[in-house]
Amino acid sequence: MLGKLLSCFSSIHVGLQVGYLISILLEKGIPKLLEQTSRRFPKRNLKSFEVEDRISALPDDLLVRILLFVPTKYAVLTMILSKRWRSIWKMVPELNYLEMINDDTNKVIIGGLLGRLLERFFGRSDQRRQWLLRFIDESLQAHKAPVLESLLIEVDTGRQVDVDVGNWIKKAVHRRVRELGFILRWSAEPTRLPNNLYTCDTLVSLGLSNKVLVDVPSLACLPSLKNLQLDSVVYKDEDSLARLFLSCPLLKKLIVERHHQDNVKVFNIKAPLLVFLSYHYVELKPHDEGIEGSLVIDSPALKKIFITDHSRDSYSIANEPRLEKANINFLFYPDYRFRTSLSSLMCVEFVLSYATVCSALFSFIIFIFFIGIVITYLRFYLCVVVFIAAWFSTIGYSHLMECKIILVHDLDWLQPLMMLLQNSPNLKVLLIDKTFLQLAEELPLSWNQPSSVPGCLSTHLEIFEWREYEGRNEEREFINYIFANSECLKRAGFSLKSTSNHKDRKKMKDLESMYRVSASSQLLFSTHVEYMSVSDELRA
Repeated sequence: MLGKLLSCFSSIHVGLQVGYLISILLEKGIPKLLEQTSRRFPKRNLKSFEVEDRISALPDDLLVRILLFVPTKYAVLTMILSKRWRSIWKMVPELNYLEMINDDTNKVIIGGLLGRLLERFFGRSDQRRQWLLRFIDESLQAHKAPVLESLLIEVDTGRQVDVDVGNWIKKAVHRRVRELGFILRWSAEPTRLPNNLYTCDTLVSLGLSNKVLVDVPSLACLPSLKNLQLDSVVYKDEDSLARLFLSCPLLKKLIVERHHQDNVKVFNIKAPLLVFLSYHYVELKPHDEGIEGSLVIDSPALKKIFITDHSRDSYSIANEPRLEKANINFLFYPDYRFRTSLSSLMCVEFVLSYATVCSALFSFIIFIFFIGIVITYLRFYLCVVVFIAAWFSTIGYSHLMECKIILVHDLDWLQPLMMLLQNSPNLKVLLIDKTFLQLAEELPLSWNQPSSVPGCLSTHLEIFEWREYEGRNEEREFINYIFANSECLKRAGFSLKSTSNHKDRKKMKDLESMYRVSASSQLLFSTHVEYMSVSDELRA
C-alpha cells in the first residue's frame, strides 16, 4: 500500500511542484521542507485517493521495519505523507545511497522550472551530482537512529571534488556503524580517509572502492571487522596494507580487485582466520614498466579461493590451508607448493586458456623471437599440452567431488582431462563448458583410450554435462568412453553449439544412440550445473 501511495504521489506531483520541493531542500534544508509541505500539498489532494490509511496506525517500530525494505530515497520522501511520517524515516538504521546518481528518480525529481534554471549554469549531470551531495548531507544530518547499522554511499562528482567524505565517516563512526561502504568515482587524486575509521570497534563490514587512499595509522584496530572489500583502491605503501590486515584479527572474508598503479608490489595477505578470498587482477602492466610482483597468502584457515590473475606476478601460499572450493584463472604458472595446496579441494573450476597454461614459456619465447628463430604455431601448441598435463597429472585430487572445466581457447585438452579423472577417484560431477571459447580454430585434439578405467567413472560419477557440444570425432569418442564406463551415472546433459537444425538433430540422435552402461541414467539436452559465485559465497 505504501509503495502504491508513493507511486501515485510521484506521478501526480512532478514538474514545478516537485522542483519546488527539492529547491526548498537544497536552499533551506529538510526542516524547512517539512514546514512547507503542508502548505504546498493540502490534505484534500490525498483524500482523492480514497484509500484507508491503515499503515499510519501501526507502531513506530513496525513502520521503521517496513521502511527497511524501501530504497533510502523513497524512505526519506515518506516525510511528506503526513505529520505521522515526518520522523519515522529518521530512525531507519540503514541508509543506502548507491547508484542514485544515474537512476530515473533524479530525472523526475530535478524537473520543472528548477531543472531548467539549473541547466543554464550546470550540465544536467552536474545538476544531479549537486542534488545528490546535498541530499546525502541533509539526510545524514537529520538522521536520528542511535545505531547506524549500514551506510553505503556512491559518489561520482566528475572533475569537481567538493565532497566531505571524512565528515560522513565521522558521523557513521559516532553512530557505531556496523557496515560501511564507499565508492568514490572522480578524476582527482584518491582521498585519504580519517583515522577514526581504522579504530572503529563496531565495524563488521567495510568496502572501499576506486579513488580511496588506504593510509592505515600505526594504532589501527578493527576488532570486529569480519568482511573487507578493497576494489581498485590505492595504498600508501605495502606497510599500510600490512597494518590493515594486522588490525583485523577476526577477518574472515576478503575481496580484492587490483590495478597496476595501486602502489603495491608484494601483495601480502596475512589473516589467520580468513576463510574466503576473492582476488582479481586482470589489468596488465605496461610492457615497459618491467615490474614483477607477487601474491603471498598466509591464511591457514582458508577454505574458499577465487583467483583471476593476468599479471606477471608470482604466487606463493604458506601454512598449507585445507582448501575446499576454488576458481582458478591464472596467467602465470604457479609453483608446486601452490598447486599442491589444491589437493584438498572438493569443488574446483579451472579456466583454461593459452595464458593459463603456457605463460611459463613466455620468457623463452620472447628470447627465441629476438634472436630470430622461428617457432611454428604447432610446436607452441604442443608445449601448451605439456603444461595442461602438468596441472592435472602432478596432483592427486582425492577429495574432489565436483569439477568444471571452462575453455577460453581451443586447446588439446582431452588427454590432460583423462589424467585429472585418473587422479580424482571420488569425482561425482563433471562439467565441460565451451560457451566462452574465443576464436575456435578446431585445432587437433588428441584422444587415446586409457589403459585403465579411472576409478571415479566406475564408482562415483553421477552427473556429466557439456555446454556448447560440437560433436567432433575425438569429442564423440571421449563421450562414448564416459558413457560406457560410468556405472553410477544418473544424468548426462548437453547444450549444442548450434549450426543448423538439421545438424543439431543429427548430433542429438548420435548421442542418443551411444551405449550407456548405466541403464537408469537420463540423457537431457539441457544443462543444470551452476557455477560458484562470489556473491553466493558471501551470503553463505
